[in-house]
Amino acid sequence: MERTKERRSIRDYFRLMVVQRGSPESIAWGVAIGVFIAFTPTLGIQIILGLLVAWIVRVNRIATIVPLFLTNVLTAGPVYGFECWLGAQFLPDAKSGEMVARWERLSAALSGLGVFSAHDLHAHWREIARVGWDLWLAMWIGGILVGCFLAVPSYFATLAVVRRYRERRARRLRTRSQTRSTGA
Repeated sequence: MERTKERRSIRDYFRLMVVQRGSPESIAWGVAIGVFIAFTPTLGIQIILGLLVAWIVRVNRIATIVPLFLTNVLTAGPVYGFECWLGAQFLPDAKSGEMVARWERLSAALSGLGVFSAHDLHAHWREIARVGWDLWLAMWIGGILVGCFLAVPSYFATLAVVRRYRERRARRLRTRSQTRSTGA
């Protein structure tokens, strides 16, 4: 039963994309932009960011929004974790194992937030900010790499699917029109 629902939702996603108004290029660019933004560490502002970018570059807004749901509360942990690891490979501290130590310090700082002393709380937040910046930078680097890697093929795949759908639909409409005009 679950497998059927998955297939149906994927099919519905594609159907939603191909019936959009606008050129196939506008729809494909919208999907590519949405996929790229979905894999950046912008969870919580992705829809606003997607709409803004789609409006600025004048591409299909719905096609931009739909892929943003690739990253959500359930997928954010694994996706952002992988992106952080990937991005860390491009930072100098990754080779020394310093990133692991930073993860541990960040965990310790986050677990200590239950302390009620203002001085301790300030120290915890200072540690989170110090450690968190490097992790955030690693997530951005990884997110940009993954986003680009997935956005490019999503553009071409969407473009091909939309064009094929529209060609088939035009052919069916011509056939129906010819059948009606001949009176058959």
